[in-house]
Amino acid sequence: MTVLSLKTLCKERGLRVSGTKAEVIIRLMENDEGSLPAPQQVTVQQMQQMQPQIIHIAAPSNENTVGVIFGIFIILYGIFRIGIAMLYSGADEGVFFFESFIAWLIGMSFIASGVFTIMGFRNGLFMAIGILLISGVLNIMYHDEFSPLSMGLDGFFPLGWSLMCSSVCIVMVLIPIMAGENLKPGWPEGIQNIFDGMGMNNQSTQSLEKITLECPHCEANIRLPAEYSGNARCPSCKEEFTVE
Repeated sequence: MTVLSLKTLCKERGLRVSGTKAEVIIRLMENDEGSLPAPQQVTVQQMQQMQPQIIHIAAPSNENTVGVIFGIFIILYGIFRIGIAMLYSGADEGVFFFESFIAWLIGMSFIASGVFTIMGFRNGLFMAIGILLISGVLNIMYHDEFSPLSMGLDGFFPLGWSLMCSSVCIVMVLIPIMAGENLKPGWPEGIQNIFDGMGMNNQSTQSLEKITLECPHCEANIRLPAEYSGNARCPSCKEEFTVE
């Protein structure tokens, strides 16, 4: 920069403009240093806080591996049963409509139970066992017919073969339960809320029922809910007593 430019900067900053070029430069440099913020002292604790924090992300524990595997097999079996139902329905809808519809419902129920099992709910396996029992009964009933509800194929396969297949499927579904697999009780939240709502309605009906008790201190009659147990206070003598 020229001397004129440097002196112009001094004038803009309110500094003295006289002197040589070197003096003007030193004057501007001192002004720059004076405008810098004062250095702050940083303690050891602040330095530790300034260090990047390492966040450990734990991988999700795969405690339901067996449940996931069996849930997938249950879903695949349900899809297979739906495919059989569609095959029979396409062959002759008028003859096999009702039986195909029942087989379709069984397949959808298997898929639902498999999904519940993958989600980690023990009731998914119990649901699959119940469907297998119903399916096994229908398998015996329609054994001597061509039906989507039976593996007999009009008696082509022996009845013992069908019973063995149903039994093997039930035993396989029981494996995660007998092995003590870490599965949750109950149902998924939406279904559990329905059951809980039904239970709350029953509980509210029971809570409306009241009984009459006699105060052990003043023999006054007190009305309490039929299901109540614990401490109670008599409104007459203000004494507390225990209700069992």
